[in-house]
Amino acid sequence: MAEPPPVPPDPDDETVIVPPTDAWEPESEVFVEESETEPPGPRRPVIWPWLLALLVVVLVGLGAAYFLTRDDDNDTTTTTSTVATTTPQVTVPDVVGTTSSQATATLRDVGLQVNLVSVPSDRSPGTVVAQNPAAGAEAAEGSSVRLNVAEAAKPAPTTTAPETTAPTTTAPAAAAVPDVVGQELADAARAFSEEGLKVAVVYVPSNEPAGSVVAQARPPGAELESGDTVQLNVSTGDEPAPDVQVPDVTGEKQAGGREQLKSAGFEVLTLQERTTDSSRVGSVLSQTPSGGANIPRGSLVILYVGA
Repeated sequence: MAEPPPVPPDPDDETVIVPPTDAWEPESEVFVEESETEPPGPRRPVIWPWLLALLVVVLVGLGAAYFLTRDDDNDTTTTTSTVATTTPQVTVPDVVGTTSSQATATLRDVGLQVNLVSVPSDRSPGTVVAQNPAAGAEAAEGSSVRLNVAEAAKPAPTTTAPETTAPTTTAPAAAAVPDVVGQELADAARAFSEEGLKVAVVYVPSNEPAGSVVAQARPPGAELESGDTVQLNVSTGDEPAPDVQVPDVTGEKQAGGREQLKSAGFEVLTLQERTTDSSRVGSVLSQTPSGGANIPRGSLVILYVGA
């Protein structure tokens, strides 16, 4: 194959053509500078997830405590409200016309307390002539029912002409001791009062019904002077209530003395005693058991009031 004809050089081309050499020059050494690289340090622990988890636990605990406390408060309030509105109610029985001892037993059987008040009446002594609340009314269990009880008729005062001579001394009237063993204390005290005698009450342990007389210090029929006092031993019953100290109301007005004794948890019987001191009329001259004595709660305390 024929070679192409050479191309004549261009006089305007300044390119210099360097002819190839026959041999290659040895390669120069290439120095590579090694850089020192520090090894990676230990990784720092990532703690923010743990802090977040701890915060969540604390918030959950506080929330639980709040709701538990609120539930307890609500439960307590509900319980208190329920207890306050569930006081048992009982129907007051009709005891007018019965004796005070029968009326007392009837009212106690239904869970009511008794407040005996002696009043003038033409009915037989010891008969209940009125009651408050009335029969058939609803009353809270443990509340007190007032019973007006007929007292013994008092002898009419005698009018005598003025003495023209020196007064003579008269002997005190004689009084016979009644037989009251086995009776209720209230009836026994009235029987003594009708004879012009007073009683001193001592509560003693006994299997006899609570409030009944189990012994008297003077035998029935014994002759005493009017105004004398005879001790009566009264049963506390098989299961007596806890003892309570009797308030001392001697010298106070009848109404105030009764209120103090009732507030302390006692039943009260008032009997009249004649006095020559007009300033003591309507005031408590004496009481039995006396102030400071410890007797079962609910026992009867007798007040002798000036008349």
